[in-house]
This record gives sequence, structure tokens and C-alpha cells, in this order.
Amino acid sequence: MTEQIASASSSTTSEERLLAALAHGSVILSFFGPIVPTLVWTFQRRKSSYVAFHALQAIGYQMLTFWVGATAYLVFILLFTLAFILLMALAELGNLNSESTPLIFEGVMFLFMFGFIGIYVLLGIVGAVFSLLEKDFNYPILGKWLGKYLGRGANPADPLNADKEDQWMAAMGHASAILLLWGLFTPLVVWLAQKDSSPRLRFQSLQAVIYQTLAVVGYFVFVALYLFMFLALFAGSILMSGNPQDSTGAVFLLIFLGIMLIFMLVFALAIPTYHLFAIIAGIQTAKGKDYRYPLLGKFLARRMGYQQSPPAD
Repeated sequence: MTEQIASASSSTTSEERLLAALAHGSVILSFFGPIVPTLVWTFQRRKSSYVAFHALQAIGYQMLTFWVGATAYLVFILLFTLAFILLMALAELGNLNSESTPLIFEGVMFLFMFGFIGIYVLLGIVGAVFSLLEKDFNYPILGKWLGKYLGRGANPADPLNADKEDQWMAAMGHASAILLLWGLFTPLVVWLAQKDSSPRLRFQSLQAVIYQTLAVVGYFVFVALYLFMFLALFAGSILMSGNPQDSTGAVFLLIFLGIMLIFMLVFALAIPTYHLFAIIAGIQTAKGKDYRYPLLGKFLARRMGYQQSPPAD
């Protein structure tokens, strides 16, 4: 990591280093963490390139880690389930101690989850400490790449490419979809605070806010409807038990059960589709392209009077 760290004391103030440390240290806030570097970048981008870069780096680290963590968790659960079934089958055949198998897997899952969280928080804290110690911290891989992406010079105080800053924050706004409900505050802050920024950043931010808001509303509507159908199914089963010869009750229960299964199938398909569009939006906007969500993007552009911008270099 030594090759990624250089002295920043010659060109930065103590206030700048404190704000950079605040952006990195926000990892301890979990889902609320990305809001802090967003606010830091929003109010410091025109004042300090040093602070702006570290804020952009911090929010990128947190957002990407949430995506990597969610993907790794799903893969781990799948492999964990398959391995658990296999080992339990072997235990039944007498080749393994069936009593110790669940304990082993619980221990592995515990180490995986808390180990990942520990490393995630540790890197952010390291970034905060190095910032306070007047060192220019870069996250492994991400920091160096982001510096080139933003056109950062050798001097920490050198200005960044403003268009690239807008592209990165627009991408982070879309990427925040991984954080249901809490994620929409990131693009919302950008949209509200960056009134003098490029029309593209404001359009992409507002688009991300509406997209995620619709998803949150849809989620709660689904939960409400599902609970209603579950209670109706439960009530119907009680009424049916009082008159088991009534076939009308059985038909009623089957219909409700079928509707519930359809709802679960739609929900299971909607979640990955929602995240897929967010991933595409984040990648496209990071590349400087003017991404629009199906239906929503065209409608919003017409309402805002927004004209498609040419791709940034």
C-alpha cells in the first residue's frame, strides 16, 4: 500500500484533511455511510479538489463494496446450501459426524459475514487515519483507477475534471439502488444541492431518485397485498375447517394460493430486473452516456425539457 500513499501536507489544510477523513470514516454508518461523502463532495467540490477526490473515492468504495458484498453473499449462500446438503447426505451414510456438521457451517458463515464487514470497515478507517496523518490515501485498485478517471494530477490540490466528477456521481446515484430506501438519499442530495451543475447530472440524479422511489413504493405495496392475501387465506382455512364438505371454500383457497404464488414469482423476477437496470445505468453514465430508464427516462426528459447531451470524452 506504500506505493499508493504520498504526502499531502504540503498543499492541503487541516480542515481539508479532516473532511477527507470524515468521508472515509463514514463506513461505520453502514447503509447511511454513502450520504456523508455525498454531502462532503457536494459542498467542497468547488472549494477543494483534494476533499472532492477523497469524497468521490469514499462513496465509490462504499457503493461498489455493497454490490460486491451482496453478490458474494448470494454466491456463498448457494454454495453453502449445496455443500451443506452434500455433507448431510454423507453424514447419513455414516461417513461424517452429523452432529458437528451444522456447527462447522455456522462457524464458516459467521467468519465470512463478519470477516467481510470487518475488512470493509477497516479499509475506510485506515483511509480516515491516513488522511488525518497528512497522507494521500488511495483504496487498492479503485483509488489509482479513479485518479486517472478524474484526471487527477501529482499534486493533491490539482483540479479534477468537472465533467468526470458529474459522471461519477451520476453513476453512484444509480448504483445506490442496492440500498433499498436508504439509497435514494444519495441522488436526492445531489439533485437538491447541485442546482448549478450540468443538466445531465441533475437529470440522471432525479431519474435515479424517481426510479428508486417507485421501487420502494412497489415493495411496500407488494408486502401489504401479500399480507392481506395471507390473512385472507388463513381466515378461509379456518372457515373451511368448520364445514369440510363445502367445496366452495376449497376452490377459494386454491385461487388465493395461486395468486400468492404468482405474486412471489413476480417479486422474485422484479428484484434482479430492478438491480440489473441500475447496474446498466451506472455503467453507462460512468462512461459519459446519457442513459434513460425504459419509459421513465423519456417521460422525465419531456417533463424537464431536457435535451440529450453528447457523450463526454
